[in-house]
Amino acid sequence: MRVKKVICAETMTGFYMDDKEAIKEGAKSDGFIYKGKPLTPGFKTIRQPGVAVSVMFMLEDGFVVYGDCAVAQYAASGGREVPNTGKALIDIIEKHVIPYFEGTDISEFKSTAEKFDRAEFDGEQLPASIRYGVTQAILEVAAYHKKITMCEVIIEEYGLKYDLTPVRINAQSGDERYINVDKMILKEVGMIPHGLINNVEEKLGRDGQIFLDWVKWVKNRISEIGQPNYKPVMRYDVYGCMGKAFGNDLDKVLNYLLKVEEACKPYKVFIEMPVDMKSSEKQLEAMKYLRKRLDEAGSKLLLIIDEYANTYEEIVQWVDAKGADMVQVKTIDLGGINNIVDAVLYCKSHGVLAYQGGTCNETDKSALVCVNLAVATKPFAMAGKPGMGVDEGVMIVNNEQQRLLAILGEKMKK
Repeated sequence: MRVKKVICAETMTGFYMDDKEAIKEGAKSDGFIYKGKPLTPGFKTIRQPGVAVSVMFMLEDGFVVYGDCAVAQYAASGGREVPNTGKALIDIIEKHVIPYFEGTDISEFKSTAEKFDRAEFDGEQLPASIRYGVTQAILEVAAYHKKITMCEVIIEEYGLKYDLTPVRINAQSGDERYINVDKMILKEVGMIPHGLINNVEEKLGRDGQIFLDWVKWVKNRISEIGQPNYKPVMRYDVYGCMGKAFGNDLDKVLNYLLKVEEACKPYKVFIEMPVDMKSSEKQLEAMKYLRKRLDEAGSKLLLIIDEYANTYEEIVQWVDAKGADMVQVKTIDLGGINNIVDAVLYCKSHGVLAYQGGTCNETDKSALVCVNLAVATKPFAMAGKPGMGVDEGVMIVNNEQQRLLAILGEKMKK
């Protein structure tokens, strides 16, 4: 299928870009914004609107496919891409992507995406956000060409098996961590509640009590308003705030993790980024130490790595080093979506759980494409995205998964 023309449109994401360092250092919230000066290069304000760019391939028969380029909520954190403007992204796309693809014939996803993702322009790869969006469009071209779903393209090209097992969805509470938990319970979301624990003073507490009290409330709330057979998996993202509260004393962090686990019983609990040691090497050392000490204590609490495992190569390093029980495959940071598939499959083949995550700062299109990847590769869980409202992101991801499972189920009957 030949690409006749490539065009762009500046669009919106489902959330915002936040300066995580400024927030962790105590920036005060004022309504929906944060007061104070940003600390991370590239930010003009601590919270600023997310920007996306839709890259559209106009095909030879007039049909149009597209993918969305964007960056994570916590841009520039832990080695991630810096915030960018729509105009800046479009300038790069017009210079490199348009001449690369116009007139090109695309019949399959894997080889086309890998070649583009790894290509160098002016001596370097294109920004991850652009590779992310463009490869979404490539996948849709391949699906349109073969007259199958994007999910089936992945299954066929990667030699995977058809599997109708649903992938659990993870929802994010944002700062509305009471009302949104109720929404998750009512809709029986499989992995909850995230928490957005990105500030010690307001959300964790210097002694950790604020967070502990909320964890207990979540557990009790499930019993109060949930159905008897509803047994979600608990995932809490604390953005290194446990380490910050306890001066990165790993033994104190360990003791606190054990308290959190006790407060969550009988639910399975994951803690993401309990510490942030500011370098990949120190983070790996700290996470391995915590895992060892948790094992010695007989703990079943599981640890997730997010920052410092941004690229496929970094994920491989963390998996090989057994640095975490679960890797968040941060979809938006990996560049080409071919890397998402490879990362999830690598984790699974090496006994490490994969959470196909991403960011609230994505778009409806990138979320739909990611569902197709997850239904094909079967990670432990996938993110309900975009946004922080629960309902919208969970609806988008759930509905696409249910449609795909119905389509695959019907085809498997033949």
